[in-house]
Amino acid sequence: MTHPTPTARGPSASPPPRGEGLGVGGIPLAIFATALLLTTPTQAQIIPTGTPAADILLSQAIAEHRIFLTCSALDAVTHAQILQNWQRDVTAAAAILTANAIPPEAIAAFQAAAKPENLLPAAETPFDAVKALCDSNPDWQTRYDQQTLTVLALKLPQAFP
Repeated sequence: MTHPTPTARGPSASPPPRGEGLGVGGIPLAIFATALLLTTPTQAQIIPTGTPAADILLSQAIAEHRIFLTCSALDAVTHAQILQNWQRDVTAAAAILTANAIPPEAIAAFQAAAKPENLLPAAETPFDAVKALCDSNPDWQTRYDQQTLTVLALKLPQAFP
């Protein structure tokens, strides 16, 4: 009795579909939607700061780092570096928000939403869902390495007059 030999699927002959335009806060909709699927709404909540540009930057940085932290989880060195840089950026952002008289509850909500445990998928998240997030963002490491991401310490001060 012969059994068919499984074959590995090669790359698709056609490129993956690309979204036209940008989604929320400059994040392509596919990335934003996939990132939101891996978290519960309470984990991703921030309270408006009263400055829409700051709110967009905070939300964008959280969405980006959800991808960076999740997709780097299998590489301990890369993950540790991303985590360290993110925690440093969150601390800087909190100081910038404080200096601009943002209400303490809005700062606390941002800090809670930005905690690594709130950015990483829950333990019960199926691996296929995590893989789908990383597969939909194949350039995540290049974007991180080239610093084409939202660095709050640099961009957040520009949101305030």
